[in-house]
Amino acid sequence: MTALTILIDEPSRGLHPSELDALREVLLELRNEGHTVIVVEHDLLLIRAADHVIDFGPTAGALGGEIVAEGRPEEIAKANTITGRWLRDSSIRLMHKQRPFQSHITQSKRRKAQGWIKIAGARANNLREGEIRLPLGTLIGVCGVSGSGKSTLLIDTLGRALVRKIHSSSFAREPLEPGEHDSIENAPKRALLIDQSRRGIRSPAVYLGLTEPVKKLYIDCDDAKTLGLDEQALTRHCSACKGHGRIRIEMGFLPDEYIECEVCRSTGYRPEAWEVHYRGVALPEINMMTLDEVWHLFKDVKRITGPLNVARQVGLGYLVWDQPAYSLSGGEAQRLKIVKELCKKTNSPTLFILDEPTVGLHMEDVARLVGVLNHLVDSGNTVIVIEHHPHVLASCDWLIELGPGGGPDGGRVIAKGSPEEVSKMNTPTAPYLRSVLEAPA
Repeated sequence: MTALTILIDEPSRGLHPSELDALREVLLELRNEGHTVIVVEHDLLLIRAADHVIDFGPTAGALGGEIVAEGRPEEIAKANTITGRWLRDSSIRLMHKQRPFQSHITQSKRRKAQGWIKIAGARANNLREGEIRLPLGTLIGVCGVSGSGKSTLLIDTLGRALVRKIHSSSFAREPLEPGEHDSIENAPKRALLIDQSRRGIRSPAVYLGLTEPVKKLYIDCDDAKTLGLDEQALTRHCSACKGHGRIRIEMGFLPDEYIECEVCRSTGYRPEAWEVHYRGVALPEINMMTLDEVWHLFKDVKRITGPLNVARQVGLGYLVWDQPAYSLSGGEAQRLKIVKELCKKTNSPTLFILDEPTVGLHMEDVARLVGVLNHLVDSGNTVIVIEHHPHVLASCDWLIELGPGGGPDGGRVIAKGSPEEVSKMNTPTAPYLRSVLEAPA
């Protein structure tokens, strides 16, 4: 038998913790048979099972790309890196330590229900529960093994019944009837489903509505007036790439390829725009700066720094101003959508539904996400997450576990209550909650 080199990108995506043990054993069996297995992964269980770990950083985006540590897992755990810190201490304490929007983690500080959403007679697919209640004004985790009915309940039934404007969901263009149910009572009038798709996003700056305020500053600056360049001259698009900064090459049955436009240096602007400077920076140069760098340049311009402040707080300051949507990860796209919602001024309480928001996220990003979700709730909203990640579940106010198994063996509520209460029950998720909540200090 010929030994193979097997490359796997995040095999833990969407798996319940109880399924990760089986995955680990499969990967180790492949290794024992003489194959070389290379896994791109964030899950600490799989990282600890590796024979050799390569840790990239030091952070993300333009500030990443370097090998910051390399060796056995126990050697990485001693390294002064972000991954090393999580390997040393993966308890819930680190999840909430020095994080933006940090919130409660103890039983005494769990939020109390401000009312209840009641879903009666949900019976789509494998669902078979008379009434399911969701506490308003809290962070709710819906968990269970794969196929237990989580998405059927939250996305196919509740989501399709309530969400009028769906944030880039898989069924946004082809509306479907909600899953069969009798009634839904006491739900907020405003509901949003925020997933990890990139539909509707061109770049961080365009999506957050920041390009026009920046162009206005340049149009009104002294350089533009001296050179006699008006708004039309400054904002005219590059003739080669039509302002996209990149040229798409269609590859037939393969994914399209994108190459940088050499005419405008991938900025989308015509040559005259390079002659206009604001605080020493030319207008096209903005496109190549990170959100952090733009914030420092315009930190006294509230219209620009407002959304940038929120983006930086949720850990997206490393994104490039004109970064194309196709290069964003699912987690980055989802957090951009949350940033946009946080920037809106609305007095109407909103129900946010997120389907496995931790998919593809490093533990550091998971910690930031938990802080953002708590901030949404602290602002008067209700947040429901379909999730497997025990750290996120341990950070919720209320949990509902479906099961006990998947398919015909699922569809029933087998546990509900605070994370502490669920951790004491005999369910597939309980032992993993205990391991996080009871981790030694």
